[in-house]
Amino acid sequence: MMRYLFFTLLGFFGPALLMLFVRLLWEHLKYKWLTRSKEPEIIDITPKPTHKPSRRFVFLWIAVSLVCTALLLWQLDNKPAQEQTYIPAHIDAEGNFVPAQTLEAKPQGK
Repeated sequence: MMRYLFFTLLGFFGPALLMLFVRLLWEHLKYKWLTRSKEPEIIDITPKPTHKPSRRFVFLWIAVSLVCTALLLWQLDNKPAQEQTYIPAHIDAEGNFVPAQTLEAKPQGK
């Protein structure tokens, strides 16, 4: 249950954080591009109304987040892992190196 909650939160808020980072980077680059001239800076202290995030950004965030969450939940596998036997790397009786091996259990015949 906690696994689904974690992946849901990761799938929903992960793209939002990534898109926020990209948006801030874009605004920073745009600001640097516009202020590259050598003219004196005019400081305007006139109060401006606060800007809400654009609706396109919010809708894009929700769409991308829902798609990522759906893909994460779709990829989760509910089947238990097949039983395996791990044999660590070792040196055999003749002094040869034997690499590590993972052996899958053979299916039981009926």
